[in-house]
Amino acid sequence: MILPKQFPYYPEHVPKELKPGRFWVCCDADKVPLVPWERFRASSTDADTWRHYDEAVAAFHAHPERYAGVGRVITDGDAYIGVDLDDVRDPVSRELSPEAMTILESLDSYAEVSPSGAGVKVWIKAVLDRSYVKPGLEVYQRGRYFTVTGQFLPQFPLTVQNRQYEIETLVEVEFPTARRRGPIEAYDGPQVRLVEYLDTVEVLGEVPDGAGVKFRVRCPWITEHTDSNGRDTGTYIGQRQDGGLWFQCWHAHCASRGWVEFRQAVRLRAKKLALIKKGTYA
Repeated sequence: MILPKQFPYYPEHVPKELKPGRFWVCCDADKVPLVPWERFRASSTDADTWRHYDEAVAAFHAHPERYAGVGRVITDGDAYIGVDLDDVRDPVSRELSPEAMTILESLDSYAEVSPSGAGVKVWIKAVLDRSYVKPGLEVYQRGRYFTVTGQFLPQFPLTVQNRQYEIETLVEVEFPTARRRGPIEAYDGPQVRLVEYLDTVEVLGEVPDGAGVKFRVRCPWITEHTDSNGRDTGTYIGQRQDGGLWFQCWHAHCASRGWVEFRQAVRLRAKKLALIKKGTYA
């Protein structure tokens, strides 16, 4: 039997501060998160599927035919933020792109090569209101897991650094439209209840939100996502206290989609399902 190739893993280089706590999972060769010692998927939003670091590493070593790597979940209220830079490193020459170097030098925290060898993941200590995602650059403050290789970049610290000002500056520069938004204007449109849309999409759970109601849902465009494993979609719909409805998906393919696009998508889907039931949809 030919075993799948496991990702590089150097446990001695993984920052000690990332190891404590029940935040760890394994993953397969496609980087789908798996519950250590089990065959079913883990979720970066379900703590029951996470294990301690030692358990994940032991499972990784015991079952090379099942697990390609290990990873740590970034959770809501966590002290850490993960920054993912895609396609910024030449796996052969090991050279980093100038744009990546600018970001890495500004964050100046623990950074390691991703399993593909072409990307870099950075861990920092900071607090953000939400995650920010676009092609090539992803900043996660919750609801995500990062594979951990320990294949560190030697020009940067081997420990996770406090970088609040630096990450706020990075977000302001790289995601200007997100930072330019002013106060949300009061909604004065027709009064529509969010509940009317809940049966048009798969609801994964309600999320506490002091500004109204909020639900985690499966994205209507999940097949376009780079990572569409199960219920961990990073997609939400909600209704503010003033009645305004909103849609948000953290995946890069959905960056320009809002409530209008969501409403159109689910209405079209509902029409198709109705036609299928009638036997008139080809």
